[in-house]
Amino acid sequence: GWSRPPMGFVKLNVDAYFDHDLLRGTAGAVLRDDKGKFIVGRNWKIDWCADVLTAEAMAPRFGLILAQKAGCNRLIINSDNMEVIDTMKNGGQSAGFEAGVFEDCYFMACDFPLTRFEHCNRVVNKVAHELARLAKVSVTRDWFEEPMENIVTLLIDDVTIISN
Repeated sequence: GWSRPPMGFVKLNVDAYFDHDLLRGTAGAVLRDDKGKFIVGRNWKIDWCADVLTAEAMAPRFGLILAQKAGCNRLIINSDNMEVIDTMKNGGQSAGFEAGVFEDCYFMACDFPLTRFEHCNRVVNKVAHELARLAKVSVTRDWFEEPMENIVTLLIDDVTIISN
C-alpha cells in the first residue's frame, strides 16, 4: 500500500490520463504529510498534448506547482510511470515532445530544498489516479484543502493500511 514519507517530508503523488483520439489529457496530484494526512489536492485538464509520455510528464509539473503554492520544502514525488521517474532522476533529460516539460520539472524541483523522485505501483497511486480520472469526466477542482468526496475512501484506505 501507500507508504508515508520520512518525518518532515511531504509526499506528492501524481498521475495522468491521455486520450489518443483527442490528443488531450488530465492530471491529478495529492499532497500528504508524514502521517498520511491530506494537505491539498488538485486536478487539471490538459487541452493538448502530443502523447502519453507528455501527459505523464505534465503531472509532476502540475504537482510541483501545487507543492510550491502549499509551501512545501522537503518533497518526495511519486509517479507510477517508470519513464517519468527515470528521466527526472537523470536530470530531466529527454529528446521527445516532452523534453521541455521534463526540463521545467527538473528546474522546478531544484527550487525546493530537498526533492526525491520515486516510482510507485499503480495500486498505491490510486488517489492521484482517481483525481486524473475525475478531470476526464469534467470534475476539476483548482485547489482543495478538504478532500473531494470521491477520494475520501481511498485516502482512508491508504492510512488504514499504514496503521495496521
